[in-house]
Amino acid sequence: MLDLINFRRRSAKQALSTSSGEPSVIKVRMEIARIRRLALQVDRCGFGASQPLESSTASAQENGTGDLDALVARRRTDGRSFLKGLLAHLIFLPCWTLPPLLLFGGVLTAVAPLGSVLGAQVALACGLGMCTSLTVSPRNVPLRTALCALLALMAGLAKTRRGLLRSAAATSVVAWLTWTVTVESKFSKLPKLMNFIFDWAKDFYAMAELRGNLQDMHQGRSFFAFHPHGVLSIGWTINGMFNKDFMRHAGKVTWLVAPQLRNQDPIFRCLCDGYESDDRAIEGGDTQGFKKFMAEGGSVAFIPGGFRDLATHRFGKDCTVVQNRKGFVKYCLQFGYRLHPVYTFGESETYHTFAGLRKLRMWIAGHNVPMVLFFGFPLLPILPRPQSRLLTYVGPGIDLPHLPNPCQEDVDLWHGVYLQALSQLFTDKRAEAGFPEAELEIL
Repeated sequence: MLDLINFRRRSAKQALSTSSGEPSVIKVRMEIARIRRLALQVDRCGFGASQPLESSTASAQENGTGDLDALVARRRTDGRSFLKGLLAHLIFLPCWTLPPLLLFGGVLTAVAPLGSVLGAQVALACGLGMCTSLTVSPRNVPLRTALCALLALMAGLAKTRRGLLRSAAATSVVAWLTWTVTVESKFSKLPKLMNFIFDWAKDFYAMAELRGNLQDMHQGRSFFAFHPHGVLSIGWTINGMFNKDFMRHAGKVTWLVAPQLRNQDPIFRCLCDGYESDDRAIEGGDTQGFKKFMAEGGSVAFIPGGFRDLATHRFGKDCTVVQNRKGFVKYCLQFGYRLHPVYTFGESETYHTFAGLRKLRMWIAGHNVPMVLFFGFPLLPILPRPQSRLLTYVGPGIDLPHLPNPCQEDVDLWHGVYLQALSQLFTDKRAEAGFPEAELEIL
């Protein structure tokens, strides 16, 4: 096959050297196009392509350029699809990042007829009123209706038909976002969409794998504590929540997230309801949620560091905030759960972040408000860096005693045991994961 390509390439050069007329030039160009198509077919079949692809990938990593092209080329040979992985991320990642922007943007657009100054003031007041009402009392239908009616009134002040249509559309978006939060019934399950994400989301990255003591995972009464949170919890999402192998080993898993995110983020709520199946669910991780789902005896997954982990994220640095996070250990003692430390190597390389004002951001994060400025994929910064290698390791289970009413000394003792197990997991697996010099900072 390669000899045929070289023969055609020589024939094209010979035709170019023996003819000067325009028809010959056109024939040469057609011949070159055929050569390129033939080379592409050879590349797809895998004949002699592995070495050039590996070389181009290594060169891209050394020079810091062409990473994306090298990754796409390499994935084409092993049945992976970067574009499908990208599409999967465009489906689920905006669900918990865009709704606040849509809410404030919709309010600002709806009141635009009032003018720049007055409109901005009214938009700020209405936006804060919307967020406060949804956060404090998400089922407050009268307040939601009154705020939406106010926006509709402001939109009616538009002087042009175009402005009226724009303000009316913005008001409709805001009304829909608030309705998705205040409605009590659950949204429909989306098995086909979820299967697409399960199958292809991992292909967005250079590597995304679930590793560790998978055979030690029990189906039921197992608690999986994931570290670190990172910016958007990519390891937790790709190698855990959207990984069929995890549910295959752990049985039904309830993924506990911030209750404000689960219940009061409009589009994310739709995603969570659509995600639910016989072997998985996403629920709010408040006190009531912990007690309810752990009393049922199913497996539970949680990120103890939460938004504090997010506030400490620095590119290339491994850090998790769990030194004083002991509540999950207490619940494991109360309900007799095995406790697994789970660590994702490469989470710190998914995004670049602003690392200043750390103490202030930590303080704000302590009030369940995420505080981070981040930048990932250059073409769409909200997405992670596709060059990231995400290797999630499940540590050996810690057999805790069943203590229905554990005292503080019991909680402190077993929390210390857990911290040692987490540190040991990191130390044992960092070289295998490709980070032999990495150090874990536990705050």
